[in-house]
Amino acid sequence: MAPLEKLILHLDNALKRALDALVITMAGVLLVLLNYAVFARFVLNSSVSWGEELPAQILAALTFIGAAYLTRTNEHLGFDSVARSLSPLMQRVIMGANLLLMAWLGGLLAWYGGKVALSFGTRLLISVDLPMALFRAAMPLGGALIVLICLVRLAGLVTGRITPDDLLPESDD
Repeated sequence: MAPLEKLILHLDNALKRALDALVITMAGVLLVLLNYAVFARFVLNSSVSWGEELPAQILAALTFIGAAYLTRTNEHLGFDSVARSLSPLMQRVIMGANLLLMAWLGGLLAWYGGKVALSFGTRLLISVDLPMALFRAAMPLGGALIVLICLVRLAGLVTGRITPDDLLPESDD
């Protein structure tokens, strides 16, 4: 295995572990915050000031990081039953076009999401002193990760290191 190929494989595994940890952590924090807000409101009879705003911001950030996670795990929305019925050459062409389209859309998300994140400057959330840009940064980060994942996979598809079947979710059989 070539050194570049080893490096790409190592980075891909590191990215998968980092995305796993980030998505699980964000979902766990969201779960704890929401449960505490409900507990405080209905059991302690004392609403928390951040009960709506902070979980909403975390959920929005989780959406964009989750999109990159789903791209990495091949679980994003697709028509894999149609792709499985095509010839191997046609599958390779369709997968290549799909990866290019996803990379382009990820690039748009990164570019315009970056503009949005920067537009918030030093504004803080109303209920807690956290910068809004922290949560908005998930948009360009998710887009950039989608671009990176798609381009690495496209390179693997073109060189034959990745087959079209590697890019499909597991079958339901």
